[in-house]
Amino acid sequence: MSNSKAFSTETFTRRIVYPMAAVMIVTILVIIGFVIISARSQNELEVEASTKLATTALQVKAREVARNLRDYAVWEDAYKNLHERIDLEWAATDGNIGANIYEGLGYEMAFAISPEGKTVYAVVEGKPQKVDAFELMPRGLRDLLRAASTQTNPTTNLIRAGDDLFLVAASVLLPPSIDRSSVASKDFTMLVFVKKLDQTFLGRISSDYLLKDIAIELTKPQSANAYIPLWSQDRQQLGFLTWSPATPGYQLLGLILPPLAIALAFLAAFAALVIGNARRSTRALEDSSKTVAAYAQTLRESEARFKDVAEASSDWIWESDPKLRLVYFSTRFTDVTGLSAASVLGKTINQFFSSDADSDGWQRLVDGTHEHTSFRDLRCCYRDATGHTRICRLAGRPILGSNGEFLGFRGTATDITEEVQAQERATHLAHHDALTGLPNRVLFRERLNLALSANAADASRVSIICLDLDQFKEVNDTLGHGAGDLLLQQLSSRLVSCARASDTVARLGGDEFAIIQMGVNQPLESEQLSRKLIEIIRMPFTIEGHELHIGVSIGIAVADREDTDPERLLKNADIALYRAKQAGRATYRIFEAQMDAELQARKTLEYDLRQAVLKNELELHYQPLIELETNDVVAVEALVRWRHPTRGLVSPAEFIPLAEEIGLIVAIGEWVLETACRQALEWPSLRVAVNLSPVQFRNRELIDTVKSVLSRTGLGPERLELEITESVLINDAAAALDILNALKAIGVKIAMDDFGTGYSSLGYLNSFPFDKIKIDKSFIGDMSAKEKAGAIVKSVLSLGQSLNMITTAEGVETPEQAAFLTQEGCDQLQGYYFSRPIPASELTAFIENWHSEKALGIAAA
Repeated sequence: MSNSKAFSTETFTRRIVYPMAAVMIVTILVIIGFVIISARSQNELEVEASTKLATTALQVKAREVARNLRDYAVWEDAYKNLHERIDLEWAATDGNIGANIYEGLGYEMAFAISPEGKTVYAVVEGKPQKVDAFELMPRGLRDLLRAASTQTNPTTNLIRAGDDLFLVAASVLLPPSIDRSSVASKDFTMLVFVKKLDQTFLGRISSDYLLKDIAIELTKPQSANAYIPLWSQDRQQLGFLTWSPATPGYQLLGLILPPLAIALAFLAAFAALVIGNARRSTRALEDSSKTVAAYAQTLRESEARFKDVAEASSDWIWESDPKLRLVYFSTRFTDVTGLSAASVLGKTINQFFSSDADSDGWQRLVDGTHEHTSFRDLRCCYRDATGHTRICRLAGRPILGSNGEFLGFRGTATDITEEVQAQERATHLAHHDALTGLPNRVLFRERLNLALSANAADASRVSIICLDLDQFKEVNDTLGHGAGDLLLQQLSSRLVSCARASDTVARLGGDEFAIIQMGVNQPLESEQLSRKLIEIIRMPFTIEGHELHIGVSIGIAVADREDTDPERLLKNADIALYRAKQAGRATYRIFEAQMDAELQARKTLEYDLRQAVLKNELELHYQPLIELETNDVVAVEALVRWRHPTRGLVSPAEFIPLAEEIGLIVAIGEWVLETACRQALEWPSLRVAVNLSPVQFRNRELIDTVKSVLSRTGLGPERLELEITESVLINDAAAALDILNALKAIGVKIAMDDFGTGYSSLGYLNSFPFDKIKIDKSFIGDMSAKEKAGAIVKSVLSLGQSLNMITTAEGVETPEQAAFLTQEGCDQLQGYYFSRPIPASELTAFIENWHSEKALGIAAA
């Protein structure tokens, strides 16, 4: 008995105790090794993640500098004041490219570099300075400028100067109004922003991206835990960005190892206790083996159940019987749906879940349950405790018995209602304007394509109506963009109320709207709608207590049966809209084929005019003014002419309005003013008269421009005469009076040109400081044929004498006209009777000849 017991104990120890001890030791070593390796791996992953974060931080800062630079590089005023002319006072003004660059944007330096490579403007730490950018950054800047001159968007690079590193962005200074292809890259002025990689910059990165102890070292670090090299554009190593990454692995070791050691100690004690008890319970094991087998079977079934659940992504768990009746729900079911499990148990899957019309999930569910196959990611619907329809994603697999018989389904259901709603909101926002809720340009194009394809047999049923608001900019300028947004919202409601349900009303951007109209009788239906739109938009809008009035210009294009290109149709509507604006606004025009040809001709003329300004194709002609009292040439009027390389002389009536429209008139006007003043220096006894267009007159820099030109040329202000028409006085008489008084303060003379052609000439003469009246040539030409014209001329001459103003008659072409005007007391005559407008050299000869003939006449007398 004792031998048997000793044998049994020895066998138990050899077969059970020793293997268990070995397993425990190996397990402990594996666990410790795994923890240490995991800690190191986590540290390495943290270094890798922080390296990507640091790289991203530099890239984000580079894009931020480039984005800020681009805002200035496409600025029209910056182009005019740092390329067309160098106006350092303008540039240094806060809000332009002055102190705001440093104080507002944080850039230590900014430069404007001319096409010749000279630093024409520099601002260092918010203060304009006369420094050379290439001396401050001798290496890398020229390469960056060369690369940036070929790119549309700003180019960034790291540049090292001494022990400092800089993030530098460079871009071509060129507004959108100038075609980039028309200017050679060597003629660009470059704009440069510089951000120093100092401790402030690094501290911001450290706080934004949680990079500890971030610093820049010029040599490769020996002790830094993490770093990235910093490269220049030509792949020269400039330095290294270093930081101290977190060590989550070591932190984890500190948390795990102490409780792990305690747990292992308890485990060892527990193992000893178990072994002791096992020895005493060996005989009892046989008696309980059948009970253990039964529990083992139950355990296997439980393990199979939870293994299936683990394989399916879980939100709440469900089970059904072979007849597909729901027999089990996890506790999460009530939490998610608000329903009690008891209220649903017993219902079939078809009774609780329903079809989702947005997918084929229901049919797949029906097929899967009937065929007893697994299914997953099926979208279905159900109603929650409040009665609202919810959307869920189902997954399930069949439950099979020990003999393979089908026992039902087990699976998970995930509520995805919020996810679906978020996707629907994102889709809506992607296709609709956020402010007005109208379809945006993307959805507009989709519906236009659909309309054209659906009506391919009769495309002429489709029309596009493009709308552009008149006077909307004034609303934004006077009341602010908030009021402008409210106006657009009210306007959108009016547009929708006018359109039919089958039409599409879209906002394309800004104050531009478009309508896709389907109609049997086109373009008649589009015209009717356009007239209705013009009338309803003309009605006042009430915004924040203000009554606002705006108008709308409309362009209509009807699709062609033979050409259903949506891009061409939209372009045609834009062309028609442009013609509507030209026609005086608050009207509509239907696209006609010749409109496109006229627009192309206008674009060609616009391009040629821009080239003419760049290539100095403009020239001045001069027409003399004869003073009747002395019979002498006392003044000349400067008139601009355009000598086109192929068309010859282009009429000012053709290109001056175009120059006003495209924004060239100010530059042309300044050139005319300076050229005329310089030329006047060669005629010491003569005054020179220069016309000011309405656009020039309203330019806020007019006064400074006149002063600057007089200063540069040296012409006395009393020898300069500026001619304006009544149209510049109509919109804002108070502002016009301030401008005229400022011009008079300089000392120049002011003349009212084309007197008599407006509506308020007498009132203007009484209110404004004019020195001269110029009678329009239309009255002079009609004097011989119309008695009324002669009477008007006499009245104007009498008015000028009573107001002590000089009177000048334009367009004198016959000796009879000259004699009549002389008899009536006119002071000066101008016209083809004396001379047409001629170049300066010919006018010099004319003056000499005039003086010679006058001297001969005196001698003969």
